[in-house]
Amino acid sequence: MKFCDKCGALMLPVRENENKKTKLFRCRECGHEQRVRKAPEYRIEHRIEHGPREKIVVVEEDRTIKREMTEDEKRERRKQIYEHFDAES
Repeated sequence: MKFCDKCGALMLPVRENENKKTKLFRCRECGHEQRVRKAPEYRIEHRIEHGPREKIVVVEEDRTIKREMTEDEKRERRKQIYEHFDAES
């Protein structure tokens, strides 16, 4: 790990140019660059751990069948609702 001389933030290894093999350390905060004298093996890893609340559920298709109530079912439902409110009074 290397830290910036100017601001003290973490410096990350980057390439100066895609075609060139010259490597630099660049500060994440202020952008200060420093050439790498001895090129050790560096690898940047990011590990992200997700909790059970962060899971994403994908529903591709809703297979519930919505059907119309028959007149008898509607009458029975209304009757149940009226009975419920009459019982509360």
